[in-house]
Amino acid sequence: MSDALPPLAQQLHDGVLQALAIARIRLDRALAQDGPLPRELGRDLKLLLDREIAGLRRLIGGSAPLDPPQPDLVTALAATAEQLQSATGVRIVAENRAAALEGWADNDPVAYRIVREALHNAVKHGDARSAWVTVAVQEDQLVCTVRDDGRGFEPVTGRPRFGLTAMHAQAREARGRLTVRSCPTGTSVTLVLPRTPVPEEKAQA
Repeated sequence: MSDALPPLAQQLHDGVLQALAIARIRLDRALAQDGPLPRELGRDLKLLLDREIAGLRRLIGGSAPLDPPQPDLVTALAATAEQLQSATGVRIVAENRAAALEGWADNDPVAYRIVREALHNAVKHGDARSAWVTVAVQEDQLVCTVRDDGRGFEPVTGRPRFGLTAMHAQAREARGRLTVRSCPTGTSVTLVLPRTPVPEEKAQA
């Protein structure tokens, strides 16, 4: 039985929830400073709320986009890294060790969502000052890593972590594997999956 999140829950988690979490981080940073909140922050948050309201309306109407508008995986991850760095002040370095990836292969959107979630976790939960993203291709396998210098996290018992559960489920359904290691000096996430999945009947032959 699959433990993947329902499509609606996955889209809300990957879209609205992440955007609101970043808005909360920006507000926390601003409130930690003396003086009134800057008008620039107010304008940015208004634009964010307008964008998320529009996205929710598309989602309710059944037309919400599932994938980013960038032309390929590397470009999309670089844009995400830049956006998060600008919004939170966390230094994020994105490195492309793969040859030019033209367009979106079948599993590239899965890799994008998992890596983006790992970056958001580093920013929201890990209290990291820096994070590093690497994209590489080894033979027919896509290898993505995310490292940060945050405080890490302890294994939890009872209710599983929502984001990590979704990341593992997406990796399995794409016939890949996800490895997460965490310690008090940081967390590393490694994703390995085929860019184009092998049909199940061929994999079992």
